[in-house]
Amino acid sequence: MSEITPQSSAPEQDVLLDHDYDGIQEYDNPMPGWWLAIFYVTIVWSIFYMVALGLDFIDGYDAQLTRASRQLETTRNAFAAATPPVDEEMLTALLDDSDALARGAEVYSGTCAPCHGANHEGGVGPILTDDQWIHGSTLPEIYATIRDGVPENGMPPWGPVLRQEDVAALTAYIASLQ
Repeated sequence: MSEITPQSSAPEQDVLLDHDYDGIQEYDNPMPGWWLAIFYVTIVWSIFYMVALGLDFIDGYDAQLTRASRQLETTRNAFAAATPPVDEEMLTALLDDSDALARGAEVYSGTCAPCHGANHEGGVGPILTDDQWIHGSTLPEIYATIRDGVPENGMPPWGPVLRQEDVAALTAYIASLQ
């Protein structure tokens, strides 16, 4: 029967230093080759980057900011061109669109019901089925109230959160409750 000898989990090249700090000892191992390679590549890259930045091979902060601002403006203009303006005629047409009303009901249950009640009976927010409209009862006024919110009364602006067509569908849904 052979005798089993415990094997050390440390590789043979580990060299334990003879100092001891509060029971903690330190190995004197060489740095791993992959780590040294990344370290040296980082140094070379930083030298290249600083030289290229100084010689204008790479755009500086101001040039990148100007280019990004132009790209943002282009994106905003494309979005504005692709998104039709919301007006009373569009909102009135949504009152007869069953898909829009269903989408509005879905948005209502996810965003409005916690404050206005699942059955529109009110709660933290006002009742939506009576004739009392605090911020206006026309379709554009309801749309503006949903989009911009009433922060002083605790209603958040949903315009930055919801898509424009969801706010419009929600407006039609709430108006259809009357």
